[in-house]
Amino acid sequence: MTAALSITEVVGEAPSSTDDIVPSALRSDLAISHQLFEGRAFAIIKDPLSLKYFRLPAEDYALAALFDGRRSVRQIRETFSRSHPHTGLAQNEDALTQRIVAFATELLTAGFLEATAAGARRQLELKRLRHKPLTPWGLFMKALFLKIPLWDPDVLLIRMERHMRWIWSWGGFALSMIILLAGIAVFAVNFPRIAPSLNDFLSLPNLALVWVLTILVKVIHEFGHGLTCKHYGGEVHEMGAMLLVFSPFLYADVTDSYLFPKRRHRILVAAAGIYIELIIAAIATLLWAVSQPGPTQQLLFNLMLITSVWTILFNANPLMKFDGYYMLTDILGVPNLRAKAQMCVSDLFRRVFFGGGTPPAVERLLPRKNRGWFVLYSITAQLYLLQITLGIAMIFHFLLEPYGLSWLGDAIGAGAVVSMLIVPVSSFFKKQFAQSASTPGAWRRPLRAFGLLAVIIAGLLFCPWQIKVERPAVLRPVRAEWIRAEVPGRMVEIKVVAGQTVAAGDVVAVLSNVQLTSEVEKSRLLVERARRQLDMTLGADAPAYYQQAKAALAEQEVALAESERLAAKLTLRATETGIVLTPDLERLMAGSMRPGDALCEIAPLQPLQLFIPLNERHARHIRAGQKVELRVPARSTRTYEGQVTEDLKTAPATELPPNLIATLGGDVAAQPDADGNLMPLEVTYGVLVSLPNADASLRPGMTGTARIHGDTLRIWQVLWLEVLDFVSLDYRL
Repeated sequence: MTAALSITEVVGEAPSSTDDIVPSALRSDLAISHQLFEGRAFAIIKDPLSLKYFRLPAEDYALAALFDGRRSVRQIRETFSRSHPHTGLAQNEDALTQRIVAFATELLTAGFLEATAAGARRQLELKRLRHKPLTPWGLFMKALFLKIPLWDPDVLLIRMERHMRWIWSWGGFALSMIILLAGIAVFAVNFPRIAPSLNDFLSLPNLALVWVLTILVKVIHEFGHGLTCKHYGGEVHEMGAMLLVFSPFLYADVTDSYLFPKRRHRILVAAAGIYIELIIAAIATLLWAVSQPGPTQQLLFNLMLITSVWTILFNANPLMKFDGYYMLTDILGVPNLRAKAQMCVSDLFRRVFFGGGTPPAVERLLPRKNRGWFVLYSITAQLYLLQITLGIAMIFHFLLEPYGLSWLGDAIGAGAVVSMLIVPVSSFFKKQFAQSASTPGAWRRPLRAFGLLAVIIAGLLFCPWQIKVERPAVLRPVRAEWIRAEVPGRMVEIKVVAGQTVAAGDVVAVLSNVQLTSEVEKSRLLVERARRQLDMTLGADAPAYYQQAKAALAEQEVALAESERLAAKLTLRATETGIVLTPDLERLMAGSMRPGDALCEIAPLQPLQLFIPLNERHARHIRAGQKVELRVPARSTRTYEGQVTEDLKTAPATELPPNLIATLGGDVAAQPDADGNLMPLEVTYGVLVSLPNADASLRPGMTGTARIHGDTLRIWQVLWLEVLDFVSLDYRL
């Protein structure tokens, strides 16, 4: 949708002899719609030849309606004065005459009056004057946001609307709401499945599929606008391709909705694309929930995200000039919201730096109330758009870096800063200084204002700012011990499970070894036999036999103790108090174990160690002894505190815990190597944090978000580091 234009007053010089001039008549083919905005009456004028739209205040339209090709300037002035007597109080006869002549010139150059040779020549001259040759930079920015009209879809939309008219009925609305509510309910029930489905979302083939799906969805989106506009009586004479940052999309020109007298109809036209995408999202959610894992389910998941999250963040966002913006302008009754908000900002800065009040010509166009909100909206929208463009520039930088074309992303980012920040500010001050150059002493107020602003900014730049780094983290034990088999045997019983707390000496598992058990029984029998032999020598007068039997008994008792010691090793026990870390111990049941085979890992719960992955930019701000705060999903109402240990950062990691990897729920980019180990794509350090756990509420393996209170720098140092991080090293060396 394109914004309507407002025609402002242009006061020119008109001699008194112009009273007898008869201006050309107002064109009879213009379409007129009368509406209210901000409590004021306006006329929306559509030029059916150029398909452009203009908005005139009711008073100006009443003046324009007097141009019938028969009335002279004098007759127009007298008739207008009788119908609008208040104009005689604000303007004398000469001023009103000048206003009529200037207004006639405006109407002629805008193409509202019946064509004359002089008027046609004047329009061509103005068009040539307004046309500025494109600079290379202007051509590049135009390529980023290019619109190419392709065809007139009006006839096609008429046929489609005739067969789809039921959609705009109460029955169609009820059906769509049922689908939408069902989709929301299914999404809420299946929310735990979202994270696993995101694993493959960032893969290159899937991103290509997302791009294609986005283009197809936007085609349906634009047809939603066009069909809704046709349903409520509008005309749609233009559809075409629009390149947004080199990505093609369809667009439909539905500015004819400006003529709708009912605000509800205009809002529905603006909301139609968002509404149909949310219905598609609900249907995709229902199908995704019942589909089997595979390519089809991933496609439905992509469609669900595109038509819900992205639609709400971009199309429904009033900070960007898409559907949400036009809905907001109609809801507030403020046409050209962004242009007026920018005028509010310019007027505010002009009054602050150069003084004076708001000019009457500007006062007529600016909102009368809540101008502070318009200033806030304009600044927020501009910064948001700048942030989005810089984000796109960074994506281009990293995607094109392997091909040596990262400079293209840098150019987009630099261009965004220049065109969205530097150029508007410099143009504003250049214009204001030029206007005030002829006024003596006019430079003093802006100089004082700039001086005060410089002092404030300097004071802010030297304020301290603590760097806080928030990263995903995983808990792991400070030390852990493996319970291993010391003798061979077959597993007959496992008495623990993963996550169970055990005390030192508790039985963990029991092995079975028939040979060791038999050796114990055999040794016991031999001990009993040797004891009886010793008893038999007690009554005999044979000291040698007695000593021999006593030695044999001692030997068998040693053998029994050894066999019992080995048999006792069939019962595996915990060596210290801790928690069992090894999952799926049931898989070892009935299996055989050899000496040295590991059964499970047991680790104490106090203290625990927190592992936090950091890239090189994060790591430069981290020192030993700094405070760390941890929040874990399992204990969402509690914050745990620890500190970075003395050994500070570990060496660059060659393998990371799986639950920190981006495809598995974390945010660290990694890929498997030839051995299947997950290797980080960039240099990643690990910060080790000692975390008290006296109440044993934390367990090894838990993940959470850690906030490290890093170095304290001056704000200017922080900003300078951000600038250096943004600029490629190729340009800095």
